[in-house]
Amino acid sequence: MSFSKDVEKITLNLSGYAENMVRATLFSLSYRIIKESPVDTGRFRGNWQASVSTPKVTQLKRKDRTGTTTINSVNNVLEKFSMGQTFYLTNNLTYARRLEYGY
Repeated sequence: MSFSKDVEKITLNLSGYAENMVRATLFSLSYRIIKESPVDTGRFRGNWQASVSTPKVTQLKRKDRTGTTTINSVNNVLEKFSMGQTFYLTNNLTYARRLEYGY
């Protein structure tokens, strides 16, 4: 195998590794945000929405006291995520700002 082929192979491996690390980091952060969200009815936790390139601006009717369904939907979005894209995790409930910032 030639030196240039070896370098190309290493570059491809590093690129894939970096993309996997970014996905894992985004998943971990999203997981913690969702799991640490306060729970009363589960509506706030269920309204976390993951997206790529454009943030979600809608509200969901989903209630998810455990966060499992919401986390699974984040994972589904991250499976399609590629390096260079922007990842968003939004919660558009009217009281989200009050829960986050206290006002």
